[in-house]
Amino acid sequence: MSSRSPSATHSSTTPTAPASRLVRALARRWPTILGVAFAAFNLATDDPNSITAVLLVLVLATTAYVVIAALVRPGWSWPVLGVLVAAVVTARLVSSGPVLELAAMTAVAVGAVAVGAARGAFSRPGPWRWQPFAAVGFMALGLGALWLAPEAGRVLIAAGLIGHGVWDVVHWRRHAVVSRSLAEWCAALDLALGVGMLVLALA
Repeated sequence: MSSRSPSATHSSTTPTAPASRLVRALARRWPTILGVAFAAFNLATDDPNSITAVLLVLVLATTAYVVIAALVRPGWSWPVLGVLVAAVVTARLVSSGPVLELAAMTAVAVGAVAVGAARGAFSRPGPWRWQPFAAVGFMALGLGALWLAPEAGRVLIAAGLIGHGVWDVVHWRRHAVVSRSLAEWCAALDLALGVGMLVLALA
Protein backbone atom coordinates (compact mmCIF):
# COMPACT_ATOMS: atom_id res chain seq x y z
CA MET A 1 0.00 0.00 0.00
CA SER A 2 1.52 3.33 -1.06
CA SER A 3 0.88 6.74 0.39
CA ARG A 4 1.50 10.21 -0.92
CA SER A 5 3.67 12.50 1.10
CA PRO A 6 2.20 15.80 2.42
CA SER A 7 4.59 17.74 0.21
CA ALA A 8 3.42 15.87 -2.89
CA THR A 9 -0.23 16.48 -2.01
CA HIS A 10 0.45 20.16 -1.38
CA SER A 11 2.31 20.57 -4.66
CA SER A 12 -0.49 18.92 -6.63
CA THR A 13 -3.28 21.06 -5.18
CA THR A 14 -1.55 24.42 -4.88
CA PRO A 15 -1.44 25.26 -8.63
CA THR A 16 -5.21 24.89 -8.94
CA ALA A 17 -6.00 27.05 -5.91
CA PRO A 18 -5.50 30.46 -7.62
CA ALA A 19 -7.60 29.33 -10.57
CA SER A 20 -10.35 28.17 -8.23
CA ARG A 21 -10.30 31.47 -6.36
CA LEU A 22 -10.46 33.34 -9.67
CA VAL A 23 -13.46 31.31 -10.80
CA ARG A 24 -15.26 31.97 -7.50
CA ALA A 25 -14.45 35.68 -7.68
CA LEU A 26 -15.77 35.91 -11.24
CA ALA A 27 -18.89 33.97 -10.25
CA ARG A 28 -19.60 36.49 -7.50
CA ARG A 29 -19.27 39.34 -9.98
CA TRP A 30 -21.64 37.88 -12.57
CA PRO A 31 -23.82 41.03 -12.67
CA THR A 32 -20.77 43.14 -13.56
CA ILE A 33 -19.70 40.69 -16.27
CA LEU A 34 -23.20 40.62 -17.78
CA GLY A 35 -23.50 44.40 -17.61
CA VAL A 36 -20.19 45.00 -19.37
CA ALA A 37 -21.01 42.33 -21.97
CA PHE A 38 -24.36 43.95 -22.72
CA ALA A 39 -22.71 47.36 -22.98
CA ALA A 40 -20.13 45.94 -25.38
CA PHE A 41 -22.91 44.40 -27.49
CA ASN A 42 -24.73 47.75 -27.63
CA LEU A 43 -21.57 49.58 -28.65
CA ALA A 44 -20.72 47.00 -31.31
CA THR A 45 -24.19 47.06 -32.88
CA ASP A 46 -24.98 50.74 -32.33
CA ASP A 47 -25.88 53.03 -35.20
CA PRO A 48 -23.87 56.26 -34.78
CA ASN A 49 -26.58 58.17 -36.66
CA SER A 50 -29.32 57.15 -34.23
CA ILE A 51 -29.87 57.53 -30.50
CA THR A 52 -32.76 55.11 -30.15
CA ALA A 53 -30.95 52.04 -28.82
CA VAL A 54 -28.86 53.83 -26.20
CA LEU A 55 -31.80 56.04 -25.23
CA LEU A 56 -33.90 52.96 -24.51
CA VAL A 57 -31.23 51.67 -22.12
CA LEU A 58 -31.42 54.87 -20.06
CA VAL A 59 -35.22 55.02 -20.19
CA LEU A 60 -35.57 51.34 -19.28
CA ALA A 61 -33.20 51.62 -16.32
CA THR A 62 -34.99 54.72 -15.05
CA THR A 63 -38.41 53.12 -15.38
CA ALA A 64 -37.33 49.92 -13.65
CA TYR A 65 -36.03 51.80 -10.61
CA VAL A 66 -39.14 53.88 -10.07
CA VAL A 67 -41.47 50.91 -10.59
CA ILE A 68 -39.57 48.79 -8.06
CA ALA A 69 -39.53 51.71 -5.63
CA ALA A 70 -43.28 52.27 -6.02
CA LEU A 71 -43.94 48.59 -5.33
CA VAL A 72 -41.53 48.62 -2.35
CA ARG A 73 -40.39 45.18 -3.48
CA PRO A 74 -36.58 45.01 -3.98
CA GLY A 75 -36.90 41.24 -4.33
CA TRP A 76 -38.95 41.78 -7.48
CA SER A 77 -36.14 43.71 -9.20
CA TRP A 78 -35.29 41.16 -11.89
CA PRO A 79 -38.91 40.13 -12.64
CA VAL A 80 -39.87 43.80 -13.00
CA LEU A 81 -36.97 44.36 -15.40
CA GLY A 82 -37.99 41.25 -17.34
CA VAL A 83 -41.57 42.49 -17.72
CA LEU A 84 -40.38 45.91 -18.90
CA VAL A 85 -37.99 44.36 -21.43
CA ALA A 86 -40.83 42.17 -22.69
CA ALA A 87 -43.02 45.27 -23.05
CA VAL A 88 -40.30 47.04 -25.07
CA VAL A 89 -39.84 44.01 -27.32
CA THR A 90 -43.60 43.74 -27.85
CA ALA A 91 -43.86 47.45 -28.70
CA ARG A 92 -41.00 47.06 -31.16
CA LEU A 93 -42.70 44.14 -32.88
CA VAL A 94 -46.00 45.99 -33.37
CA SER A 95 -44.57 49.38 -34.36
CA SER A 96 -42.27 50.63 -37.08
CA GLY A 97 -40.38 53.13 -34.92
CA PRO A 98 -39.29 53.87 -31.37
CA VAL A 99 -42.19 56.17 -30.57
CA LEU A 100 -44.40 53.47 -29.08
CA GLU A 101 -41.55 51.99 -27.01
CA LEU A 102 -40.57 55.35 -25.53
CA ALA A 103 -44.19 56.34 -24.97
CA ALA A 104 -44.91 53.06 -23.17
CA MET A 105 -41.91 53.41 -20.83
CA THR A 106 -42.73 57.06 -20.15
CA ALA A 107 -46.33 56.17 -19.31
CA VAL A 108 -45.18 53.37 -16.98
CA ALA A 109 -42.70 55.69 -15.23
CA VAL A 110 -45.31 58.41 -14.75
CA GLY A 111 -47.80 55.84 -13.47
CA ALA A 112 -45.23 54.44 -11.05
CA VAL A 113 -44.51 57.91 -9.66
CA ALA A 114 -48.25 58.45 -9.09
CA VAL A 115 -48.76 55.03 -7.49
CA GLY A 116 -45.68 55.33 -5.33
CA ALA A 117 -46.72 58.76 -4.09
CA ALA A 118 -50.22 57.50 -3.29
CA ARG A 119 -48.81 54.54 -1.35
CA GLY A 120 -46.31 56.68 0.55
CA ALA A 121 -43.42 54.69 -0.88
CA PHE A 122 -41.36 57.81 -1.44
CA SER A 123 -41.69 58.96 2.16
CA ARG A 124 -39.29 56.23 3.27
CA PRO A 125 -35.81 57.41 4.32
CA GLY A 126 -32.71 57.31 2.16
CA PRO A 127 -32.75 56.89 -1.62
CA TRP A 128 -36.46 56.04 -1.60
CA ARG A 129 -37.49 59.67 -1.25
CA TRP A 130 -35.42 60.69 -4.28
CA GLN A 131 -36.92 58.17 -6.70
CA PRO A 132 -39.59 60.39 -8.31
CA PHE A 133 -37.13 63.26 -8.76
CA ALA A 134 -34.52 60.96 -10.27
CA ALA A 135 -37.11 59.43 -12.59
CA VAL A 136 -38.27 62.82 -13.86
CA GLY A 137 -34.70 64.06 -14.24
CA PHE A 138 -33.33 61.08 -16.13
CA MET A 139 -36.41 60.74 -18.33
CA ALA A 140 -36.34 64.46 -19.19
CA LEU A 141 -32.63 64.30 -19.97
CA GLY A 142 -33.01 61.22 -22.15
CA LEU A 143 -36.09 62.35 -24.05
CA GLY A 144 -34.63 65.84 -24.43
CA ALA A 145 -31.88 64.29 -26.54
CA LEU A 146 -34.50 63.61 -29.23
CA TRP A 147 -34.59 67.34 -30.02
CA LEU A 148 -30.85 67.54 -30.60
CA ALA A 149 -28.66 66.51 -33.50
CA PRO A 150 -27.62 62.84 -33.21
CA GLU A 151 -24.05 63.70 -32.19
CA ALA A 152 -25.11 66.09 -29.43
CA GLY A 153 -27.95 63.79 -28.39
CA ARG A 154 -25.58 60.87 -27.96
CA VAL A 155 -23.28 62.94 -25.75
CA LEU A 156 -26.25 63.99 -23.62
CA ILE A 157 -27.44 60.39 -23.28
CA ALA A 158 -23.90 59.27 -22.44
CA ALA A 159 -23.85 61.82 -19.63
CA GLY A 160 -27.21 60.53 -18.46
CA LEU A 161 -25.99 56.93 -18.47
CA ILE A 162 -22.89 57.84 -16.46
CA GLY A 163 -25.07 59.77 -14.02
CA HIS A 164 -27.40 56.80 -13.68
CA GLY A 165 -24.37 54.57 -13.17
CA VAL A 166 -23.41 56.68 -10.16
CA TRP A 167 -27.04 56.42 -8.99
CA ASP A 168 -26.73 52.62 -9.30
CA VAL A 169 -23.58 52.60 -7.16
CA VAL A 170 -25.36 54.58 -4.44
CA HIS A 171 -28.13 51.97 -4.33
CA TRP A 172 -25.62 49.11 -4.37
CA ARG A 173 -23.70 50.55 -1.43
CA ARG A 174 -26.85 51.27 0.59
CA HIS A 175 -28.66 47.99 -0.21
CA ALA A 176 -31.69 50.14 -1.00
CA VAL A 177 -34.71 50.15 -3.35
CA VAL A 178 -33.48 47.49 -5.81
CA SER A 179 -31.59 44.24 -5.32
CA ARG A 180 -27.81 44.55 -5.11
CA SER A 181 -27.36 42.27 -8.11
CA LEU A 182 -29.57 44.48 -10.28
CA ALA A 183 -27.83 47.64 -9.05
CA GLU A 184 -24.43 46.09 -9.83
CA TRP A 185 -25.52 44.94 -13.28
CA CYS A 186 -27.07 48.30 -14.09
CA ALA A 187 -24.00 50.21 -12.86
CA ALA A 188 -21.67 48.14 -15.04
CA LEU A 189 -23.94 48.56 -18.05
CA ASP A 190 -24.56 52.28 -17.61
CA LEU A 191 -20.96 53.24 -16.88
CA ALA A 192 -19.42 51.06 -19.59
CA LEU A 193 -21.95 52.16 -22.21
CA GLY A 194 -21.81 55.84 -21.23
CA VAL A 195 -18.02 56.00 -21.19
CA GLY A 196 -17.81 53.98 -24.41
CA MET A 197 -20.18 56.38 -26.16
CA LEU A 198 -18.14 59.40 -25.04
CA VAL A 199 -14.91 57.80 -26.24
CA LEU A 200 -16.43 57.07 -29.66
CA ALA A 201 -17.92 60.55 -29.88
CA LEU A 202 -14.59 62.21 -29.12
CA ALA A 203 -12.47 59.87 -31.23
